[in-house]
Amino acid sequence: MMQYEITKEKSAEYLRQAIQHMSQQDAAFHPVSYAVWYEYSSGEHDKLIQEVNALIEKEKKLSEKTTAHIYNKHIASLDPDSAKVLVERFNQVVTDMNHSAVQAGQDTSQFSKTLDAWSHDLQALAPSLANQLGALLNDTLQMQTSMQSLKGKLENSLDEISALKTEIVKAKQEALSDGLTGLMNRKGFDATLHKCLATPQQEVCLFIADIDHFKKVNDSYGHLFGDKVIQAVAKILQKFTHNTHTAARYGGEEFIVLLPNTPLETAKEIAENIRKQVAAITIKNNVTQKLISNITISLGVTAYQLGETMDSFVGRADQALYTSKAQGRNQVTLLGQQLANA
Repeated sequence: MMQYEITKEKSAEYLRQAIQHMSQQDAAFHPVSYAVWYEYSSGEHDKLIQEVNALIEKEKKLSEKTTAHIYNKHIASLDPDSAKVLVERFNQVVTDMNHSAVQAGQDTSQFSKTLDAWSHDLQALAPSLANQLGALLNDTLQMQTSMQSLKGKLENSLDEISALKTEIVKAKQEALSDGLTGLMNRKGFDATLHKCLATPQQEVCLFIADIDHFKKVNDSYGHLFGDKVIQAVAKILQKFTHNTHTAARYGGEEFIVLLPNTPLETAKEIAENIRKQVAAITIKNNVTQKLISNITISLGVTAYQLGETMDSFVGRADQALYTSKAQGRNQVTLLGQQLANA
């Protein structure tokens, strides 16, 4: 008679041991094999343990026939409550197996074929035992149906987790992006600049660009038109920057561009091309239907000096931008370390 008045932890340990033993035998995974090895692992059924050990020593592995023999001789006299517990425990085993099957791509139909084959063999070997276990087999087949349903639920859960991960990535990207322009925002740019300067590189430049007289643009044409101007400048920045460059909206009408592995003169040329492109654009005013073409930007360009702080680097570009504005706007000013110290 099997007794199950043990702790959950101890039962779980027996379960793990039973599964390990079952995997080493020729008999398939089914309730009878599980019952034999669960009793064996519990250590409380001396006669069963002795006979199993003797068979293992003689045959190396238990076959379907010897497993059925052990079950019929030592376990078949189950009371209804113990039989119910056996089914419940085996149901848990197969549920765990299904979880592994989802990960390993195993086909549950193979398990059904194994059960059918075992049932046929058992009917030939021991008709009386087959009758006693008929209800148990039916429960097991129902359990398999539940297992397949569980597999579908697990797959749905994996889909939901995948969708959740996508949403998390999207939210992270949105947190580092400017909603109006699609460029990186200041937070994202600062993180990119910090990472760039942490890696030694030959030449790193950046420039800051600011839309000239932007307050006047807003006052004259309205904030919606002002947004269109910001978006137009952002598109030009995207056009002139590639995968190794980073363009960001740094605040209001101000933009900043990081150019790793770029000589100072090349950075100035890029800034000058951007200035010319902006000066050439025309934007339609949806209120008056007129084309506005007097949009310009001022830019300040500088190069990173080894060992300096991020604030010093950005501050020097900002100083160069201020010089462009002070000298009449719509121009590019290049500022090196020597000029900054002058």
